[in-house]
Amino acid sequence: MFRSWKNSPSGSKQWDQIVLKLPLIGRLARMIAVARFTRTLATLLTGGVAMLQAMDIVKNVVGNSVLAKAIEEARDNIREGESIAAPLKKSGQFFPIVIHMIAIGEKTGELEGMLTQVSNSFDFQVETEIEGLTSALGPLLIVVMGALIGSVVFSIMVPIFEMSNLGSG
Repeated sequence: MFRSWKNSPSGSKQWDQIVLKLPLIGRLARMIAVARFTRTLATLLTGGVAMLQAMDIVKNVVGNSVLAKAIEEARDNIREGESIAAPLKKSGQFFPIVIHMIAIGEKTGELEGMLTQVSNSFDFQVETEIEGLTSALGPLLIVVMGALIGSVVFSIMVPIFEMSNLGSG
């Protein structure tokens, strides 16, 4: 039932919104999607693909329908003559540093280079955060396992003590 809801268009959008709002996981999911967006866009533009066509391709790569919709709206605004950074900023779905770097890349004519730098930076940040989470996971698992073992021992020992008190009384 969950899978069919998640695969439906409205369910997919709701799920993607929920994922983006989750603590820790939401930030990681957004960073991964932005890294995909910037790296793919940089690759396509470097390869000579037109901006509007590249935006059409990139919206399918991000893996999140909320961000894909923001990219699609940005593409429509670009078609009308706007810059890339302004509609992405309006969406509120992209980190301010990404928008700032894209704006600088547009002004200097080095958009592909800036997009590559952003994707490299976000890839590094994602890797660092995942390493931090996994290093924190070890001690957390030890505490959880200790609590489980303690509860099992407690549940075994309490009846034994009660039986010994009944026998001596």
